[in-house]
Amino acid sequence: MGLIVLLVGSSLVIHHSSRSESVTLVTLTSVATQFNHDYQFNDDGPVWDRFDPPSQALITRARYVKWHRECPTSPGAARTLSASRLTGGWWMVSYEISDVALRDYWHQVGGRWRFSLVRSNPAAASLYSSSFAAYAKAVGCSTS
Repeated sequence: MGLIVLLVGSSLVIHHSSRSESVTLVTLTSVATQFNHDYQFNDDGPVWDRFDPPSQALITRARYVKWHRECPTSPGAARTLSASRLTGGWWMVSYEISDVALRDYWHQVGGRWRFSLVRSNPAAASLYSSSFAAYAKAVGCSTS
């Protein structure tokens, strides 16, 4: 019985913490660092899960994961450099992948940090409305 109470209590803590993330530099930096790590190592489900609703509307989770498994990215080591608050609830995260400086745009949706692919990388966002062959060609992946 004690084990059941402990498991239920742990579950409630986990679910509670997963419902809301603080609007702080530290929390966003941690979330963005994990996001970039997942992207770097082609752990694509959690990457899509962090997309905001307009970005998720571009491609289903299953299709995103499938496309990235069939044409994996190898972006190199990602390093989060900084995050700064912008206007209108938006934040910008600066990071580097293979010595290339990049910026991503994040905001809170339903108490959780969400990545905007549409705002961060409109060229990549537009690829998801194409066929897999067109996507693979654009990102330099051989589908044979």
